[in-house]
Amino acid sequence: MVSNAKLESLIEAACKANGVTLVECDMFRAGKRKTLRLYIDKPEGVTIDDCSNVSRHLSDALDLDPEVIEGAYTLEVSSPGLDRPLKSVADFVRNKGRFIRVTRSTGKPLTGKLVEADEENLTLALKGNAGNVVVPRAEVLVAKVDVQI
Repeated sequence: MVSNAKLESLIEAACKANGVTLVECDMFRAGKRKTLRLYIDKPEGVTIDDCSNVSRHLSDALDLDPEVIEGAYTLEVSSPGLDRPLKSVADFVRNKGRFIRVTRSTGKPLTGKLVEADEENLTLALKGNAGNVVVPRAEVLVAKVDVQI
């Protein structure tokens, strides 16, 4: 049995101690082992050292309290990656100033620089001085960072 409150507390402490934000956490069974997968981020981007430090910090804490995750488990810590869909307000806020591609339920996809984001709307600055467009979050099917080359 996994102690969710204790696990959440340990994950939060490991992230805070290493100056990163938890983006997503997932626990699932892979064969006989459990896998705990964390995605972390920070404004200037996540490095391999960030992932390693969070992993080491959390692993040490879990070793001290083996009842938090009973049995064998694998711990994976990585960055969310550029192709990961943006879902939460925190995801959008973290990506302000970047170009994103939004697929809406009401029409063709839009690409623009993310100017503002809240629970209700996204504001995108379209290319070529076409102005700003407000997209209701309820219309967003998928939103991803659009890598500009």
